[in-house]
Amino acid sequence: MNLRTFTLRQTLLSAAALAVTACGGEGASLRFSVNESQSTAASALVRGAETPAPAETAPTFRSSDGVTFTLTEARIHLKDIRLDLPQGTKCAEVRGLLSGATCKGGESGSGSGTVLIPGPLIVDLMTGTTTPDLSGLRLPAGTYKRIDFRLDKAKADEVASGEPLVDYSLLVKARFTRENTDNTLDLKLGFSEDARFESATGVEVGADDALLALLKPQAWLEGLPVATCLEKGDLEITSNVLHLDDQAKGDCSGAEDTVKRNIKNSGDLRKAKE
Repeated sequence: MNLRTFTLRQTLLSAAALAVTACGGEGASLRFSVNESQSTAASALVRGAETPAPAETAPTFRSSDGVTFTLTEARIHLKDIRLDLPQGTKCAEVRGLLSGATCKGGESGSGSGTVLIPGPLIVDLMTGTTTPDLSGLRLPAGTYKRIDFRLDKAKADEVASGEPLVDYSLLVKARFTRENTDNTLDLKLGFSEDARFESATGVEVGADDALLALLKPQAWLEGLPVATCLEKGDLEITSNVLHLDDQAKGDCSGAEDTVKRNIKNSGDLRKAKE
């Protein structure tokens, strides 16, 4: 068996295992993603890392003046993840905690436990896969109200060699067309801030469901008139790449801070779709 055949076989086995654990009835799973479907990660594994997602599944979003972007890559670096368990559930009901992760409280039955994942955790938001792998985590069924975490700059000594998020907390790439030319939006943000995704009424998940921390790209460029800024020279495309950074001027000045705020506010806690 050559290496390529072995790698393909291992990938298919991993995808099958992910699909089985997602519906095995041992508890709910936890995912971070820009996609609402819990089947996305398994299908991405079957396609392989070198095969792009079908166009119809790639999220699209717009600037405030109508430039349409198609998301091709989105990664975040997280630390200090805290998830409160449903009222009355115990830490003994949690399965598959990562090395270093803990669950505290709730043993009296009157309160609830809290899952603590110190990280660092790299999340591919396109597929929902994480490094280290969170797919084995199983949570008790019930109603979840919030998840807290810290978006933090990745450090070279804490992540895998070659990780593109080193020195950044978020990386986004997207395709867009201007004057009949294909271009790429390249966005890299480095900041350390706490974030909370919550539901006022709570999110009820069953043993076969996935609890989803959803980031919605549709909100990421709100308040940024990209087309207008390009026309005025406040933004520039260089070698078919548009960088949103602190060099932006005019109506797009402060673009980095605007996008950072939009991304933090784009979060939602919900049950993933089948």
